[in-house]
Amino acid sequence: MKRRRSLDGLDDDIRDHIERETQEHIERGLTPEDARAAALKAFGSVAMAKEDTRAIWIPLWIDQTLQDLRYALRMLRRSPAFNAIVILTLAIGIGLTTAVFSVVNGVLVRPLTYQHPERVVWIATYDDRRPGELVLASDFIGWRDHAESLDRVAAFFVAGESIAVNDEVVQARIAAVSDGFWEISGARPVLGRVLGRDEEGVLLSHAFFERWFHGDPSAVGKPVLLNGRQMIVVGVLPAGFRPQFPPPPVFAGLEPGEVDLYRASIVRAPRPGGPMQLFNAIGLLKPGVSIDRTRDELERIRIGVRESYGGMPAPQHLMIVPYATKLVGHARAPLLILFGAVTLLLIVACANIANLLLARGSARQREIAIRTAVGAGRGRLLRQFLVESLLLAVIGAAGGLVLARAGVAMMVRLIPYAVPRLAETTIDGRVVAFALLSAVTTALMFGIAPAVALWKPGVHEMLKEGARTASAAVGSLRVRKVLVASELALTVVLLIGAGLLARSFWRITANPPGFAPERLLTMKVQFSGADYRNTEKRRAYIDELLRRLNAAPDIESAGVSSSGDGRMALSIEGAPPTAPGERPVALLSVVSAGYASTIGMRVLKGRWVTDAESSPAYVVNEALVRKYFAGSDPIGSRFQLPPLGAGAFGVIVGVVADLRYANLDATPEPELFGDYRHASPFGITAVMRMRGNPRSAAAQIRTLLAGIDRSQAIYNVNTLEATLADSVAPRRFNMLLLGVFAVSALLLALVGIYAVIAYAVAQRTHEIGVRMALGAERRAVVMMVVRQGMSIAIAGLVLGVAGALALTRVMTGLLYEVKPTDPATFVAVVGALATTALAACSAPALKAARVDPLIALRHE
Repeated sequence: MKRRRSLDGLDDDIRDHIERETQEHIERGLTPEDARAAALKAFGSVAMAKEDTRAIWIPLWIDQTLQDLRYALRMLRRSPAFNAIVILTLAIGIGLTTAVFSVVNGVLVRPLTYQHPERVVWIATYDDRRPGELVLASDFIGWRDHAESLDRVAAFFVAGESIAVNDEVVQARIAAVSDGFWEISGARPVLGRVLGRDEEGVLLSHAFFERWFHGDPSAVGKPVLLNGRQMIVVGVLPAGFRPQFPPPPVFAGLEPGEVDLYRASIVRAPRPGGPMQLFNAIGLLKPGVSIDRTRDELERIRIGVRESYGGMPAPQHLMIVPYATKLVGHARAPLLILFGAVTLLLIVACANIANLLLARGSARQREIAIRTAVGAGRGRLLRQFLVESLLLAVIGAAGGLVLARAGVAMMVRLIPYAVPRLAETTIDGRVVAFALLSAVTTALMFGIAPAVALWKPGVHEMLKEGARTASAAVGSLRVRKVLVASELALTVVLLIGAGLLARSFWRITANPPGFAPERLLTMKVQFSGADYRNTEKRRAYIDELLRRLNAAPDIESAGVSSSGDGRMALSIEGAPPTAPGERPVALLSVVSAGYASTIGMRVLKGRWVTDAESSPAYVVNEALVRKYFAGSDPIGSRFQLPPLGAGAFGVIVGVVADLRYANLDATPEPELFGDYRHASPFGITAVMRMRGNPRSAAAQIRTLLAGIDRSQAIYNVNTLEATLADSVAPRRFNMLLLGVFAVSALLLALVGIYAVIAYAVAQRTHEIGVRMALGAERRAVVMMVVRQGMSIAIAGLVLGVAGALALTRVMTGLLYEVKPTDPATFVAVVGALATTALAACSAPALKAARVDPLIALRHE
C-alpha cells in the first residue's frame, strides 16, 4: 500500500531543518508561500527514506500512533500553562464523577457480603395505619417449619446492650440472630464456633475483639456479663465479616455503626396472655424460585397460623423484596440524581476544554494547513487531535483518581452513615475502569470539535504570510458561543438543584424560638441487670440522677426522657369501641418535670407533668390532638394504656406544641408524655442545659453520673445540636455534593464566557480601532462587547431555566416544604448567574475600550 507523506510526528531535527530552509528561501527573495513549499520539497526525500526504513519492521498504524504520541508529548511540553489548566479541569470533572460513581458502586452495585446475596430477601408484615416492618413469632415459626420455597429463614433484631469488659461496662451494638442467620451469611469464625439454635452465648466481631479483648485468643470460652446475665464467648468472627443490617428506628436510641456482638435470638411460640415477640426477618430463596411464588406460599402459611391461634390479630400485608433493595432504602433515587448532576458537571468541563482547544487551534491553523499540503488526510489529522486529547484525558484521569480517593476517604471519615453502605465505599477495579472509560469518553467529546473546526480552512489561504481566515475565525467563535451557552444552561440546572436542596435544608434546621440545641448536652443510660428489672430500682436511679444534675453548678436545668421508645395503642374513655388493631396509636415518652423547660417545649394548654403526680398524668402534643381529638378539648380526657394495667386510667393534663427533638426532617407523630413516677422506662436520655460549653463539661458530667451505679453504661454523650445534625446527614450529604458540583460548574462557565469574549475582542481589535478612530466613544465600545457577551449568557439562562423546570421535578422526594418550581430559588439563581456573567464580560470590555486606535491599525 502506498503511504501518504505528512508532517505528523516529525523528529525535532527534521522540523528545525524545514524551518531553516524556509528562512533561507525567504532571504533569497521568495514569497513565504513559495519558500515553505521549497523547504517541504527538500524535506520529502529525507522523510521518505526515514519512513521506508521504519516500514520494514513496524506496522503502519503502530508507527503512526507512536508518531502521534511523540508529537502530543512535545505539544504538552511547549504549552505547560495551557495544558495544566486543561488537566486541572479534567481532574476536577473526572475526579468528582468518579467519587460519586464509587459511592454508587459501593451502595447500589457491589453485592452484599452474604453467601448468596442475589437470593437473600427481606420478609416483613405491616399495616397501612402504622409504621414498622416486623414479623410475629408465630408467623416466623410457621415459615421456618413449613416454607418449601426458602432454603433458610432467620429472625434478628439489633439493639444496644451493656457488656462488662475488663472491669468496665460499655454499651455495645448487639445483633440477636436465630440459627438460620449463620447459614444465610456463610460466616466462618476465625476462633471458636457459631451459636447453635437457642444457645446462650456470644460471638465477638473482630473489631470489638481487638479493641476490648486486645486480640487475646484465650477470651474464647470465658464468661462475660451481658445485660447482667453471664454468657460464654463462643467465637470470634473474621475481620472481613460485615453483614449489612437495616438501620434501627430513631426511637431505638442507637448510633449508626457496625455490630459489636452476636447472640442467639430465641423465638418462642406465643402463649395466651404472654408477651408478643417481634423480629426482623430475612430468607434465602431456593435456586430458581421467584419472589412472587414465595410470597404466595408465605401468605398461605400466615393465614393458617392465624386460624391455628384462634384468629389472632395480625398485620394486614406481607412484604418480600430483595434484601439489597431494603438496605438501600430511599438512597437509590438521591444517588442516581447526584450521579446525573455530576455527569452534567463533566459535560460542562468537556465544553470548557473544547473552548480552550478551539482558542488554541487558531494558532495551529497554519500548522494544519502545512500538514494537509504535504498529504495528511482528514482522518490522520483527526487521529492526531484524538491522541493529544487522550493523553490529556489520561493524565487528567490519573489526577481525578487521586482526587476521588481523597474525596471518598473524607466522606467515609466525616459522614460514614449518611448513606447506607457508604462506609463500604472504596476505589476498586470497577471504579478505576470507570475513570478510564470517562477519560476516553471525554477525550472524544472535547477532541473532535477542534479537529472539525481546523480542517475547514483552505490550504492556500492559510499558507499566505499574515493571512487571516476570517471565515474560520467566525465559525470557530460561533461554535465557542454555542458551547458557552450550553455550559451556562447546565450550570443553571445544577445551581437551581443545589439551591432547592439548600432551601429545604434551611427550612429543616430552622429551630423554633427558645430552642438552642448547641447548649444542650445529652447522655443515654440503658438499664441492665437483674436488679433493674425492678421498677422501683429504676425510679430510684432516675431520682438520684436528677438530684446530682440539678445540684451541679455548670447545669442550668436538667430533665430525662425515654425519647419515644415505644408505640402504644390507647383506649380513649367515651370513644366508640374499636377492634384491638384499630385503636389509636401514639409514641410514649416517659419524662421528668424539668424536661419540657430544658429542651424548650411550649405548653399551649393546661400544664406539664410534675415528679409528684398522685395518679398517672400525661401531656399530649398537637399531632395527637389533631388526629384523635379534632374539634374537642383533650384536657381532662382519660384513656387506658397497656403499661397502666387493666382498669387503670391516665388523664391528659396539658397540650404542647409539636417539636422535632430527635429527627429534624420527620413529621411529628402523635405522642404522649407521661411522668416517670407512674411508668417504668428501660432506658433514659438525660438532657442538660449548660451554662458554659457543653463539650468541655461532658467528661465531668459523665463521671458524676457514672458514680450512681458503675454497672450501668452511660453512652452517646453528645450535644443535642450534633445529634440533630446526624438525623439529617443524608440531606446534608446530598446538599453538599450538589453544591460542590454547582459551584465547580459555575466557575468553569464563567471562565468559558470570559475566554470567548476576550477572544472575540482580540479578533476585532482592528475593527474596534477603526470605530474609535472614527469617533466612537469608549462607552459605546464597552456596551458593544458587554452586549455580545450577555447575549450568550441570556441564551444560556433561558435554556437552563427551561431545563431546570423539566429536570428538578425528579428531586421532589429530596425536598422538604419546598416545591421543585420554587420561584424564589429560580429568581435568586438567575439573578446571581446573570450578575456574575456580567462581571465576566466587563473585564474584556474594559480592555477593549482601552485599545489605542493607532496601535490597532498599525498592527493589522
